[in-house]
Amino acid sequence: MRDRIPSYFQLQKYNVTPEDVVKLYFHCEPEVIQPKVIVTPYWHVERFSGNADSVTTVFEDAVYQLEYNGQLITFIRTGIGAPQTGDAIVALGCTPCERIVFTGSVGGLSSSMEIGELIVTEKSICGDGFSRYLDADVQTKDCFFQPVEPDLDLTKCFDNVASEHCQRESVPLHRGNIFSTDSIIAQFFRLDYIVENFDCIGIEMETAALFKAAKLVGIKAAALLQLSDVIPTSKSLFSGRTEEDMERRRYIREKVLIKAIFDSLTVCEDNDTVR
Repeated sequence: MRDRIPSYFQLQKYNVTPEDVVKLYFHCEPEVIQPKVIVTPYWHVERFSGNADSVTTVFEDAVYQLEYNGQLITFIRTGIGAPQTGDAIVALGCTPCERIVFTGSVGGLSSSMEIGELIVTEKSICGDGFSRYLDADVQTKDCFFQPVEPDLDLTKCFDNVASEHCQRESVPLHRGNIFSTDSIIAQFFRLDYIVENFDCIGIEMETAALFKAAKLVGIKAAALLQLSDVIPTSKSLFSGRTEEDMERRRYIREKVLIKAIFDSLTVCEDNDTVR
């Protein structure tokens, strides 16, 4: 069984084994987790099951095994925010997991965007508190506002596959920096600063912690996100979105996003090139 959590975490000092970590977070034995994993903060597995050949429950409402084109893929619903997602990624370091595709909602920061469109994350700008806990030193230079990158080869492969799916349905695919925040309500008066200083095209709550934690435990990670709101056009999580907006979002998620995720995990192999 793998244990890629750094020794400076001192889990053994407190009699915590890798099996303990996996059972707490995923309620299963480590070997149940597959090398390929879909991670999402909030979306339920039902949204993915229509594109899967079969779905098996490992732990209700959180961990499932999906079969697609003869391959098993683990689906994990972590909960919203950097702490929940970040700890889950660290825990995956005690499993056979080798690569992760992260998906979920992102707020658009350009008036040219529309709800439902997709974003490939090129960098995530850290605005969370969880990421500060991952370094070895207690007193470190603050990682706030520092960029964190996904695995570049895996991201390129996912971009290629997603582009094909988006072109077939005439869905724009955006690429750029995402700001990863800890607050929904307190984000608004900082958005101009984030866009102007970090060239961010979207804002969400998990990707910086995800990328940093994945790199820490030697797992390749990429993120393909869907616009749930476009703040500059006054279509926020709080108000302004129409039923037509939400219906388009549901259609694109089912017909484009989820298919692209499954196909990417199928074709992006060890060299992370599309066959």
